[in-house]
Amino acid sequence: MMHQLRLVSVVTALLATLSLQAQVYTIKATTDKPEAIYCKGETIQFAVQFLADGQPQAGTTLKYSLRRDGHETTSGEVVSAAEPTVISTSLDTPGWAYVMFTPVDKEGKRIAIKEKSSAGVGAMVDPLELTYAGNCPADFDTFWAQQRAALDAIPLNPRLEPSPVSKDREGKFVAFDVKVDCAGGMPVSGYLVMPVGARPKSLPVVVSYHGAGVRSANKGYRDNAINFDVNAHGIDNGQPAEFYSTLADNELKGYAHRGKNDRDQFYFKGMYLRVMRALDFAKSLPEWNGRDLVVIGGSQGGGQAIVAAGLDPQVTLCVSGVPALSDHAGTLAKPRRNAGWPRLYAAENDGALTPENALVAKTAEYFDNVNFARRIRCESYLSTGFIDTTCVPTSVYVVFNTLPASIRKEISTTPDAGHGAPNPKGYARLAEILAKR
Repeated sequence: MMHQLRLVSVVTALLATLSLQAQVYTIKATTDKPEAIYCKGETIQFAVQFLADGQPQAGTTLKYSLRRDGHETTSGEVVSAAEPTVISTSLDTPGWAYVMFTPVDKEGKRIAIKEKSSAGVGAMVDPLELTYAGNCPADFDTFWAQQRAALDAIPLNPRLEPSPVSKDREGKFVAFDVKVDCAGGMPVSGYLVMPVGARPKSLPVVVSYHGAGVRSANKGYRDNAINFDVNAHGIDNGQPAEFYSTLADNELKGYAHRGKNDRDQFYFKGMYLRVMRALDFAKSLPEWNGRDLVVIGGSQGGGQAIVAAGLDPQVTLCVSGVPALSDHAGTLAKPRRNAGWPRLYAAENDGALTPENALVAKTAEYFDNVNFARRIRCESYLSTGFIDTTCVPTSVYVVFNTLPASIRKEISTTPDAGHGAPNPKGYARLAEILAKR
């Protein structure tokens, strides 16, 4: 009988353990305004609940970090309850505030949650009043006209190698691995995909650009479009993973800051040349309808899409998700704010720049999306997440606010999203364009 009781106890304990392991923990963080956009001086209420399998769990410690523009951080902890727990703050100037929560057990160890280690929510305060703290160089247009001239002096010389399509697209699409000559030392490199039998002058072109990192181009399959996906570095496509990791650890390691104190040596000069040359190639395709030229990308790719629209007046739609390369001068703003990736420099505590950073700041003005946004004449759709610490929402709004008032422009915002924030308005507009044949 005693052995039976022990066995029952062991089984009961095991089932309890399995039940505990089966639970999915999440954090639900919200603001008292669903859109999470406030006015200066208005109280922002961040509410949080700790959930197990979707049900509120009381008694769990949630450590939090509340950050506001001006680099002000407040840390603390709250205890979860059946009802949401509220933390309040406010801003007296246009800007950004966000809070991140991390649940811990009684020993202070992190509790694994579906959102990885932490989750949170953010808010914007009068974001449409945010302005650029840098300058537009007087010779900005001259500089980029010189780069355009350098491209024009080089024939495209496109090389198209047939490439296989996925099994479920065989007979419906054709694909090519493309190389195009370019100024700047590296070619344009990408995958071109289009429907089989596309007639001359029948299709829109969608040129897509890549986020940060080192990788092959992708094959995009949009039924009603020419799809040209461009890898960021002009490198070979379709290689083993080791090929790209070796480049990332060696030749392309730290590329985002390479040559940043000289506009002619800065790495992104070559990338922006490839941005323009990719459009040159796309427009040379006989299947292009000569009308619809779409640029699209996220993060670094979103930044390139803005550059493309700013430098090529034939671009008709810019879909830029969480764009990087924006508001490099955020560190000079008052109150001070973070710049967008790759955060090329930082001001000293008194707002001054070291001689080295002054050179970097000057270079950055020739490559900041703010200064390309001024020149865009096509409809543009941006997106941002209010807990994105990579391409911070203030940097996205500064670009959005700089877009001309005369164009159709919209921004998609997600209060509890980070760097993966969606761009539903942009993709909806793209779908509308591709539906028109």
